[in-house]
Amino acid sequence: MSTSKPYSIARAELIADQIGRLATQHLHQLAGHHANLAFWLSEAAAAVRTIEDYPHRFKQLRDSQLSWMSEHKTKIVPRCPICRGVCEFGPQTPDRPHRVPAEDLHAARDAVRRSVRQFLVRLYQAGHLTEVEVRNAADMVGASIETEDLRLDQDEIQLSR
Repeated sequence: MSTSKPYSIARAELIADQIGRLATQHLHQLAGHHANLAFWLSEAAAAVRTIEDYPHRFKQLRDSQLSWMSEHKTKIVPRCPICRGVCEFGPQTPDRPHRVPAEDLHAARDAVRRSVRQFLVRLYQAGHLTEVEVRNAADMVGASIETEDLRLDQDEIQLSR
């Protein structure tokens, strides 16, 4: 398996990192990012959908690849991991496709949801969003917003402004 991250996870992590940084911006910067909230929610929702659709896409990929290999009696000559030359034990039937572990997909999806939640709470604390707007936006990506998240005490209000 390749050492690079699967697309679904790499995309989700990139979006989670970016939105997470938005939640830590100064108020004047936060105002600018609030103006682009629809864009960031769309990006986050697309990343979540990509992860949630992964099992279906993988099944299509696997079934199609295995069907092709069976119909064409596909054999490959593997490379020796030691000398990097042609392996003396080839040709062999290629390995089946490897599925991304569910826990890796869940972790990436949860990271997107957490970062969106943090961004929305920060926008709420700064007075850019109402509670209804926060909850509606969170629903777009399946992020949970607890009542405690939206409680503002005077110290938090002073720090956010």
